[in-house]
Amino acid sequence: MKKIYSLFATVIFASTVCAQIFSANFSDLNGTGGNDGSWSGNVGTSSLNTYTSAGWTFGSAGGAAQCVKAGSGSNPGSVTTPVLAGLSGNAAVSFRAGGFGTDDTTLTVSVTGGGSVSGTKTFTLTNGAFTTFNTSITGGTASTKLVFSSSAGGRRFFIDDIIVSAGSVLAVSDIKGNKVSLVKNTLVDNNIVFGTKSEIKIFGATGNLVKTASVFENEVLDISGLPKGNYIVSGIVAGKLISEKILKK
Repeated sequence: MKKIYSLFATVIFASTVCAQIFSANFSDLNGTGGNDGSWSGNVGTSSLNTYTSAGWTFGSAGGAAQCVKAGSGSNPGSVTTPVLAGLSGNAAVSFRAGGFGTDDTTLTVSVTGGGSVSGTKTFTLTNGAFTTFNTSITGGTASTKLVFSSSAGGRRFFIDDIIVSAGSVLAVSDIKGNKVSLVKNTLVDNNIVFGTKSEIKIFGATGNLVKTASVFENEVLDISGLPKGNYIVSGIVAGKLISEKILKK
């Protein structure tokens, strides 16, 4: 079975001290909802037992299409990661999240086990679409866990591509959600088209580094040598760590 999440203590990102220590892209979840374009109805009901046995905690949640759906019509949803075992100090956090149906969900990010969220803490989700968000942790420890939660009363959400990188690269101002486009085409045949200049790294589904490159705006990067599947493309853009999920057909 594919490894669900990876802990990295030595992946150095760009020229700053930024080690990716935790990544979860849920690519082994084959339920419905989210990444398949279904945002309402009876979706997100697959088992999460493999994840709970690996240290995750969920509230009113189920497996969706390579993501997790949390919350119900009457109960709040929550997703809590395992401990961030490689964390000591500050960290950058990025994730993708989208709202269920017409719920107009507000998602809250918090931590337990040590440290605090020093960046944006609440995010207004777009109904029926994923958005990439960024925040940061201050004073984290090896016992820290990330908690993503919504309020009760039909405030449901989908979450995907949670990445935590140690260091202080992500200087996020307190605005209502950060959205930066690094990759123009997330459904890829053999070439990725980039929306901005960056030093990028591409990680496989298990968190293994598969390719690095220096790219410019509108540059095309050949990835024909990589197998079909899901990948995470990460880069530093305007001082912020941006991570986006691509699918190579």
